[in-house]
Amino acid sequence: MRILIAGDWHRDAHWAVETINAAHQQGIQHLIHLGDLGAFWPTDFPELPGRDHPLGRAYGFTRSLADAVRAAKMRFMFIDGNNDPHEFLARVPRSRSGTAELMGLTYLPRGTRFRLGGLRFGALGGASSIDRAQRRSGVDWWPEEDVTANDVRRLGGRPLDVLLAHEAPSGVSLPFPYRLTPDDAAVAQRSRDFVQQALDATQPRLVFSAHWHQRLTVDVPGTTTVLHILDRQRRAGNSVVFDTRTLTVEPFIQAPAPAGLTTGI
Repeated sequence: MRILIAGDWHRDAHWAVETINAAHQQGIQHLIHLGDLGAFWPTDFPELPGRDHPLGRAYGFTRSLADAVRAAKMRFMFIDGNNDPHEFLARVPRSRSGTAELMGLTYLPRGTRFRLGGLRFGALGGASSIDRAQRRSGVDWWPEEDVTANDVRRLGGRPLDVLLAHEAPSGVSLPFPYRLTPDDAAVAQRSRDFVQQALDATQPRLVFSAHWHQRLTVDVPGTTTVLHILDRQRRAGNSVVFDTRTLTVEPFIQAPAPAGLTTGI
């Protein structure tokens, strides 16, 4: 089975639709998004502000995304990042497997485990926004974004083949593309430490993460785990094709889109 795995899209509808269409044309029927997707944002549901979203009546990015997934007959799964509507996602009813189905999209809450292509997957979304000082709580930033010890406990310690995270584990040294204040660095470090704890407990063969807007492949020191960090939208390293049979990770070939939005992290 081939799965397209994608990093941050930041509510970029043009890039999302183009990526889904390109994957469909290449015969890929499964897509996993690693957070900072931006679906179910409050502004996509203007008719009932402050209340439960009227699912099925979305506008903007959420509607464009759901329509593209339905037209491609694709299974679309996503974890949360930091720039996602955490307050809403926490209220969505879960299935027995722990997932949530929303307009043809499957949300994988933190701690969710599932099998796909014969492999054991685990989801551990969340990360810390280094630009939270410029955001508004409950509007475009939610305090629930940080990874917590409870998230790691929900995931548990049984072995995994693939760990899906938004943040990168702390055992890997990253060339940060942004200057961090000491306070921001400390908050980010806590989330990274929790991802590292999950990695140590589950010993996956592969970890996929995003968040830091760069494409890297790194052997995690002291483990047999390979970490793949994916870039943001409108860059060639935003998506990769993962083959569950061979465990190979290949670049996803997609025509470049024009330079666009300024995006948070």
